[in-house]
Amino acid sequence: MKEFRKYLNPFIKLIIFAGLGYALYKQVFTNADVKSALSALQTNLIHGRGLFFIVLILTGLNWTVEAIKWRFLVNKLDQITFKRAVVGILFGISFSLFTPNRLGEYGGRVLVLKHHRIAAIVSTLIGSFSQIVINMSIGGFFCIIYLSQYLQINTYLVFSVGLLYLLLAAFLWVSYFNVEIVTVLFKKYSIFKKMAPYVDIVKKYSAQDLRKLLIYSTWRYGIYCMQFFLLLKVFRTGVKFMDGLVLIPNVFFIQGILPTMAIFDVSLRSQVALQIISEHASGAMFQVVAASLVLWFVNLIIPACIGGILALFIKLDE
Repeated sequence: MKEFRKYLNPFIKLIIFAGLGYALYKQVFTNADVKSALSALQTNLIHGRGLFFIVLILTGLNWTVEAIKWRFLVNKLDQITFKRAVVGILFGISFSLFTPNRLGEYGGRVLVLKHHRIAAIVSTLIGSFSQIVINMSIGGFFCIIYLSQYLQINTYLVFSVGLLYLLLAAFLWVSYFNVEIVTVLFKKYSIFKKMAPYVDIVKKYSAQDLRKLLIYSTWRYGIYCMQFFLLLKVFRTGVKFMDGLVLIPNVFFIQGILPTMAIFDVSLRSQVALQIISEHASGAMFQVVAASLVLWFVNLIIPACIGGILALFIKLDE
């Protein structure tokens, strides 16, 4: 096994660098919109460098909260330091850039663990589920406000959407606080029985633990929204705070329900932002696109590069 791990670690590092290199080439060096956005950022930093500095601080805070959240989850299985948790988060971001729906994030994170890696993926999924509950709940609520106050669609249609939202929110919240039902399903069907011991990890989390995860997820959601609003200010889009309060959650809500690969979703994400926000912005339309692209860049590309560099110097089996 030691001999196998000796060759496995360099192979994993090679995957990280090859995948990250491809992602950077595809979405940064050959993407005209990203280049234009970064160029526009340089121009707007003349007056907005203070706000952009806050955005960078919030990026660190965002992933710090996620590291605390993930460490809280995996410490039920394998005690790790906060530093190790941060490294796991950065590895996960690097992997996520070139996998469908960022699935590689789970595998990347657990590389820093010594034991219970498969079970830790289940724990990580619980953390992701808590983020989905918050994203969909808040985003769906503001979607109803957007439809009624901004688009002013038919009242009956708004009522129908509102009812659908309540059903979706109820399903998410009930499922989240009763996630142990999954273990029953895995034990019931023979095809899943081999996975049952790993899925049993969900029983380790009490209702209080799950509520704590929701608090972490809410903090992350709020930080991300604030980053986007500050970037809209940096790019002088003219979006007012009250408008941003409604529009930004709608952007994230729609982006969250669109399945795609992290390296391919940059253009799609910016187009969603453009469609939702442009009518309420006084600046050039590309400024909205640029704000969305820079938000993506500072929260994914920069941490992914750091994760890729760390992979060179950190032994995964320590």
